[in-house]
Amino acid sequence: MLREWSDIYSIGIADIDAQHQGFFAAAHRLYDDILEREGKNAVEEAMTFMRNYAEEHFQTEVAFMRKHEYPGLKEHLILHAGFFRKLDELENDLMMFGPSQALADRALDITQDWLIDHIADEDMLYSLHVKAKGVSDLSAV
Repeated sequence: MLREWSDIYSIGIADIDAQHQGFFAAAHRLYDDILEREGKNAVEEAMTFMRNYAEEHFQTEVAFMRKHEYPGLKEHLILHAGFFRKLDELENDLMMFGPSQALADRALDITQDWLIDHIADEDMLYSLHVKAKGVSDLSAV
């Protein structure tokens, strides 16, 4: 099920929250392009956009965690790598089987649902770490 961004997903770091909102939009675009069977090229473009967006977002998160000496950085990086492996599997299935409802549902699970769980379980941890240190400047850049 497509979910819209909600402030309940906010971790309280404006730059990263804005990127999370963009991540939701990218997940929706990918789902729609697969579901509407826009053709392999449109779906490939949406996959490429999702991958590029994830890379940019993850770089922002990692820079923020390094800046604030987050002790769980190594584990967080492993989770990011796992996300890219799931995208690779999705791309392989697209190439082999083409767009389908099943692929659209998997894309949504891999992108939107992973993101929601990741925000709630993992991103909130580094947000709480920084806030516990009493940091007043929560800009990610």
